[in-house]
Amino acid sequence: MPLTQAQLLTAVAERADMSKAEARRAVEALEDIVLEQLGNAEKVRIGGIVQLTVRVKPATKKRQGRNPATGEEITIGPKPASVDVRARPLAKAKAALPSVQKARRRLAA
Repeated sequence: MPLTQAQLLTAVAERADMSKAEARRAVEALEDIVLEQLGNAEKVRIGGIVQLTVRVKPATKKRQGRNPATGEEITIGPKPASVDVRARPLAKAKAALPSVQKARRRLAA
């Protein structure tokens, strides 16, 4: 089950020995900084956990394709350029991941 914002704020408050209101302000400040940096199309590293980068996808032109079910030729419409955010796990996040066998057992249960 994903960590909710309320659970995150409680955990931050407990570990940093601060009130929930202070934890909320700290998390909101981090959020503001990250969004500001991404808005400037800059990389953001959050500790050794994750690196966020902005990626610009170029526009595509109209092209011919084929319907795989019928074999009929179709025209695939153009797509405009778009922007997305990529998250890349860093060393601390990778080290925290369970081994493949443990993950498979947990998912199977």
